[in-house]
Amino acid sequence: MNVDELRKHIKPLDISGSYEPSDSERGYFDFYDINFSKKLDRVKHHFGYFKSNDYRIACHYFENAGAERTCFVVHGFLDHVGLFHKVIDYLLHRGCSVITFDLPGHGLSSGKRASIDSFGDYVLVLRQCLEFFYKKIPSPWHVVAQSMGGAVVMDYLLSQQYDEDTGPFDKVLLLAPLVRPTAWRFIKTTHRLSRAWLPSVKRKFMVNSHDREFLRFVRTQDPLTITRVPSKWISALINWERRFYELSWGENVLLIIQGDDDSTVDWRYNQKKIAEKFPKARFMPVKGARHHLAHESDEYFERVTQAADIYFERRINPR
Repeated sequence: MNVDELRKHIKPLDISGSYEPSDSERGYFDFYDINFSKKLDRVKHHFGYFKSNDYRIACHYFENAGAERTCFVVHGFLDHVGLFHKVIDYLLHRGCSVITFDLPGHGLSSGKRASIDSFGDYVLVLRQCLEFFYKKIPSPWHVVAQSMGGAVVMDYLLSQQYDEDTGPFDKVLLLAPLVRPTAWRFIKTTHRLSRAWLPSVKRKFMVNSHDREFLRFVRTQDPLTITRVPSKWISALINWERRFYELSWGENVLLIIQGDDDSTVDWRYNQKKIAEKFPKARFMPVKGARHHLAHESDEYFERVTQAADIYFERRINPR
């Protein structure tokens, strides 16, 4: 798969008509097992890009015939849509249409790999994605976000001062959301001493799932894998953490699902800070689960979906 050629030839997203993927796009869908229009008769797959500032954001809309709700999926740092096929499959089978996109510098979206000036750029992408689909798709809307994607969603909700009744999302499900990673003091100290002469550091591939095949795939087979972490991204995270503490609290009812064997984020600290910002948030621990809940082994992923089933079937406010 020629990633550069594939990225260069993505067309603008158009959900009003029929979409016929190119051979390279079809190969991409098959490679990551996200060709759901082939696997499920009721699903139409729309793929293309929308603009966000200077970025071209690769976006997928899985239109589920007869769906009465739509779920947005936001991936984490160093991830991309192709790694979220288990989440997409789950949502399609429970009757949702699904919208998901690659954040700037990730997957097939434009931008320097994994680099960003500000987390505000990520938040803007989410906002402009919602604006693109406004009044074009079924409501109510849900959102599922993993790790850094959770940080993006929380920032969006707090900065817009949405509450349970006024926000765009009827349900907000965050998987192992990021506020700060583990060993944060060490990371910040090392970054402060090295950022002037070290533009990036080699990625350390974490054992963040019990799915060994998934870990091997990301490490050795995924052509969209990012192998270096830019110092610029660490600076952006430092600045975002300060911003998060300064934001006012919100009234949104969030469900946080968190594995207690997560060595990627400082989850105990993060839950405390999230509870301060979202007093109505509920926390669901998954004993033994690791960080990448969106692609945990079946044993742990089933516990995630069981909690999600209960949460999604509770009261739905009309939009």
